[in-house]
Amino acid sequence: MQKQVVFPEFLGESELAIVVVISSLKQDLSHLFERFHAGEEIDYWFNWHLVVTDTAEYLVVLELEWDQGEGLTVAFSREMWEFLGLMIQKENLVLLADWQMLEEGAPVMAEVAEFKPYALLIRDVDAGLDRLYDHVRELAEVNQEIEELTELMLILEGAESQPITLH
Repeated sequence: MQKQVVFPEFLGESELAIVVVISSLKQDLSHLFERFHAGEEIDYWFNWHLVVTDTAEYLVVLELEWDQGEGLTVAFSREMWEFLGLMIQKENLVLLADWQMLEEGAPVMAEVAEFKPYALLIRDVDAGLDRLYDHVRELAEVNQEIEELTELMLILEGAESQPITLH
C-alpha cells in the first residue's frame, strides 16, 4: 500500500473543527470525492505517529486509510504543532481541497441545486493523540537534550488540561 504524503498549505480554526487546506487533494483524490458525491458511505480509520526525517526534523503525521488500500498521510511540521492542541479541543478536522470554499464559504443550499464540496470530515480526530503523547514522553525522557520532543510533549500535555470554551 502506497500513501501520498502531503503538507497543509493552510491551517485554521472554525467553531466546530480545525480546517486544513491541501489543494492537491482535489485532483489526487477526485475518485474518492466522486464516491462521496454519489452517496457512498466510505469507512475510514486513522493513526497518529511521530516520524523523524533524514534531516532529523520531527514531524507529526496523521495517517488516513480507507477501503481498497488507499491512504493519505498528512504531515505537520514543528510550526504547525500548536494546532494539535486545538484538535483535541475541537475533536473534528476538515480537509479542504478547494480554496474557493474557504474564501467564499459553503453556498446556501437554496442557491445551489447540488452542493458537492471537495472536503473530508474526520470526526474524533483527537483519538490516538494520547498514545502519541505517551510515545513522545518516553522519547523525551531518554533524549532530554532534544527540545522538539519536550516542546511537543508540552503541547500535547497542555491541550489535555486546557478548558474548552463554548460560544
